[in-house]
Amino acid sequence: MRKGLIVLLVVVLAAAFALPAMAADIKASGFYRSKAWLSNFQDVGGQPSLRTGDPGDEEQTNAFVEQRFRVKFDFSGTENVKAVWYLESDMVWGDAAGSSNPPAPPNRNTGGALGADRVQTETKNIYVWFKLPDTSLDFTVGLQSQSDDYAGVLYGGADMAGIFMNGKYEPVAYKLGWAKLYENQVQKSNDQTLYYSSVTFKPMKDATLGVNFYYFQDDTMKEFATGILPGTNLPPYPGSLKVYMPGIDGTFKAGPVTLTGFFQYQTGTYKARNSGDSDIDVDAYLADLRAEMNLGPGKAFLEGLYLSGGDNPGDKYKAPISLATHEASPGGNSGYSRTNMAILLASPDTINVSQCLIGCSGGAYYPGTTRNSTDPGNGGRGLWHVAGGYAMPLTPKLKVQANVGYLAAVKKTQADDALGMKGKDMGTEFNARVDYNIMKGLDVGAVGAYAIIGDFYNFNGQPDMKDAWTSYARINYSY
Repeated sequence: MRKGLIVLLVVVLAAAFALPAMAADIKASGFYRSKAWLSNFQDVGGQPSLRTGDPGDEEQTNAFVEQRFRVKFDFSGTENVKAVWYLESDMVWGDAAGSSNPPAPPNRNTGGALGADRVQTETKNIYVWFKLPDTSLDFTVGLQSQSDDYAGVLYGGADMAGIFMNGKYEPVAYKLGWAKLYENQVQKSNDQTLYYSSVTFKPMKDATLGVNFYYFQDDTMKEFATGILPGTNLPPYPGSLKVYMPGIDGTFKAGPVTLTGFFQYQTGTYKARNSGDSDIDVDAYLADLRAEMNLGPGKAFLEGLYLSGGDNPGDKYKAPISLATHEASPGGNSGYSRTNMAILLASPDTINVSQCLIGCSGGAYYPGTTRNSTDPGNGGRGLWHVAGGYAMPLTPKLKVQANVGYLAAVKKTQADDALGMKGKDMGTEFNARVDYNIMKGLDVGAVGAYAIIGDFYNFNGQPDMKDAWTSYARINYSY
């Protein structure tokens, strides 16, 4: 019997090695990242609050370690087609274990306690990519990551199921896409859909211009006043939404300076769900301008971002609508992070703990206010942000950078005035970072940030808001 099993094993192995060379080629890539935090703002919970006694309290210090592991498998048979499976595992050291007593159900973003064994590996993407032979067209079909043409203000690195096509007809490149964001009940028209189109061309050697048009349709609120989420930032009792989003983006290089910018206008209507309610028009825009230049041994940037806003979202919605305006948990689909903030806005270094004042999945909040702080539209108020920074290498392996940024609401709403909100100033942040490359793919670093919290978070009869500070050491291995 034993000899028979050995013979069978040899035959199977011989057959495997004899398979044709055209068998699928499997490649793996990804990263491991760990961050050790010390902060009075970020914690292991969902949303930080800035009240005394909560994250943001100067007398409170949160200390914890988080980690993330991602692996992307590419299965390719030829150069013109491949399937992709992208996985993620997040945890905080010591958070939970599979042997909890009583046994706990599987949970995302846990498994770092003694004993480990938590069932929590997540799928980020599953799709097929292929290129049509003898054409410039390629297609991505399935659950995939997509970003907008506006530095992630509307959506950045957002995972969505759909079909996206890229093509070229020199000197023009174009992209078309369709994504089903929420299906809900298949027998009813109560889903959420995004349509995407863009055309990019080079009018001159050192300039690129893009013309874009998005169409966003949300019917999730036809039957329920709050739609797919507690819509505290939405107009009262909205129904279906249709919003049209034409815009432009461009890059221009002049000597040592590179300018990038974009502009988008939004128009549409919240159709009233109830017969006694009125339709609410959407009339909003966003704009950004960024300058980068080589300065001495390093590179400097200066950037300004503006999102329009109004004082009465129930009359006319004047803030830009992003995928974060109408999202369900876990959120975080808006991804504007290129000014390198650590507290005011989403950080480009975020892994599991994603907490900021506005524009990330764990935005700060203040109980009793009508604000959705995951959304840069700021509950209809809009916002404006200006930031600058400088980065330079000290040695071939050691790099440093420093950034400063300011954030404010464009408008206070009538509800804010009724609550006694003092002002529109949200905060000013100063941060610095150092990174050291140990060897290829392996880096360590440290980040420190301090934010002076503005009077946007100050209400009558409530404690003053505390300034926020954060710091962390990190290790990152990319493979």
